[in-house]
Amino acid sequence: MTVELGDLRGWAAQTGRGSTDLGAAHGYASGNIADADFGAILELITGDYAALLPKMHTILERDSSGMGLEQGALSSCADAYRAADRAGEDRFVELGGSGALNASDDGVANGFDDGGTAQAKLTPPNAANITLPEVSFGWILDKVCELVIWVGGPDPREYVTKWIAGDVNKASMQAVAWECVAACVEVVEANLKAGGAAIAQTWIGAASSASAAQMGKWSTCMVDQAAKMRAMSEHLKDMVDQSVKMAQCVVDIIKTVIDVVSAGLSNAAIPFYGQWKLINSVKEAITMINNARKVITVFWDVLKLVIDTIKMCASAFTADALPPAPATAPAPAPVRAGAAR
Repeated sequence: MTVELGDLRGWAAQTGRGSTDLGAAHGYASGNIADADFGAILELITGDYAALLPKMHTILERDSSGMGLEQGALSSCADAYRAADRAGEDRFVELGGSGALNASDDGVANGFDDGGTAQAKLTPPNAANITLPEVSFGWILDKVCELVIWVGGPDPREYVTKWIAGDVNKASMQAVAWECVAACVEVVEANLKAGGAAIAQTWIGAASSASAAQMGKWSTCMVDQAAKMRAMSEHLKDMVDQSVKMAQCVVDIIKTVIDVVSAGLSNAAIPFYGQWKLINSVKEAITMINNARKVITVFWDVLKLVIDTIKMCASAFTADALPPAPATAPAPAPVRAGAAR
């Protein structure tokens, strides 16, 4: 086994910084991605999205604590190597495998500076000031609804306009926050990948191979987590966009309904013709209301597809998907009488 102790300690310090960065990502997510209530317009996803958030928070916390354990294991290895080196350069030791230990320590760690600043990606999500179209039309809407119900149609207030309400701006800000957390995790993974390549140049042996395999698992997990987070961000952005477009379409239909029925009301005083005209106007309005309901139904179908993505993300944010805790380096074997020096 060959090891440069300065590099090994530098590698341990880099994993420690990764732990700190992931802890910062957890704190950021806990503060900026913590509320699943976006109002009636996105009510369909509320339950699944609310169930996803604590899993995401927990996995980031586990990432941080797990990387901290990796730092501890690497530091333990360095200490064990140093103890073995001091006891004798030619001693056979057990540090992840059998073999002669060749250790050096120039006190310098080369190649373990972070290529990117992970926490710089955790910027506050600015409000996009996205609002839904106005759906309150005052007494005239109530009058139209009464006439629609009188003719036997659905109450637009119950089946249409009540769904055009919610805080899509909050959803938009969370979409940005998801993207920031994903970027932070990606930088941590890239930094650790570079450090893993650097330590492989001066740390050789079974323990080194085991550590590389362990960090490879971490890399796979973080790449997958970041991909799921970016997917969640993109879906939230799309949902906000679709929400505004759907709401505008529905509001435009309701405005047309009001215009049509209002025109019928203006002729209502005319005997026979006025009543016939009003009833026909209301029936036309019912057709348009049903069209608005179809628009909402299509939007809900889109949300159902997003629910599938939310569930897929939730399945990735589990502790079972993470590498197991690393084993502690064993203490050097005692010198036997007559051992070669």
